Amino acid sequence: MQVKRKSNILSLLPDSGKENQDKVHIRRRQREPKGDSCPKAKDNLQGNEKFRPTSCLDYLLKGASACGIYRLYDSSSNSFPAYCDFKSEPGFAWTLVMSWANKNRAWSAFRRNSLRENAPVNENSPIWNMYRLSLTRMRSLQAHSTHWRATCSYPTHGIDFTDYIRGNFKDFNIVDFIGSGHCRKVEFANIRGHIGLQLTVRFWQGVKSFFLHTDSSSSGCNFNARSGSVSSEDNFGYYHTINPKFRCTAGDLSTTQWWFGAHL
Repeated sequence: MQVKRKSNILSLLPDSGKENQDKVHIRRRQREPKGDSCPKAKDNLQGNEKFRPTSCLDYLLKGASACGIYRLYDSSSNSFPAYCDFKSEPGFAWTLVMSWANKNRAWSAFRRNSLRENAPVNENSPIWNMYRLSLTRMRSLQAHSTHWRATCSYPTHGIDFTDYIRGNFKDFNIVDFIGSGHCRKVEFANIRGHIGLQLTVRFWQGVKSFFLHTDSSSSGCNFNARSGSVSSEDNFGYYHTINPKFRCTAGDLSTTQWWFGAHL
């Protein structure tokens, strides 16, 4: 469902169940001041031989609420540090998979390498300006995740659903996808104020050629964000052509994040 730019997305969500919770949450988040929605937390890396969390959801199930660095275990039982977000979307636990600053967009790991390629950057030191997990760790997280999302400048803006996209792995497996301009279903998309719910968006991703991204200047799928776009505008990755009106590429210090997550 494509939503007119000035329409109220909240009026389109039903008043029951999880979608009603989302409605209340989006309204509250739109009123909140900008900034990281999570409370600042120290590293949570203390070892526990009996507790072997494989994703941030395991911590949420045990009552964790402070966002920060937590210790996870991959499919080979090797531990690694990961950033967990428990606050931005109630009921969800999100694990940071990638983050990079706009000034670093030309790095191969953020422009050329697809998600199915192994191209780790600072994988043992999660930082917002240059970070990408190894393929082994991504695969391990994917096995315990139902959803994925991309966000813009999370450290400074938190989540207010501006320049944001979310989908589930059942409808669209972003790790294994290879294609050019294919329509794939997402749950929610917002690019420069153009909003869509449960509709298809055009995606690109190629091995050793271009990282997963959309092009909001193109047409052909349900979602249409052409108004206000620049020619061949890249969104949420690749960034060969950028638009300063898109939050991820508004300035050199703007950042892009990709996350894997699951809900209670």
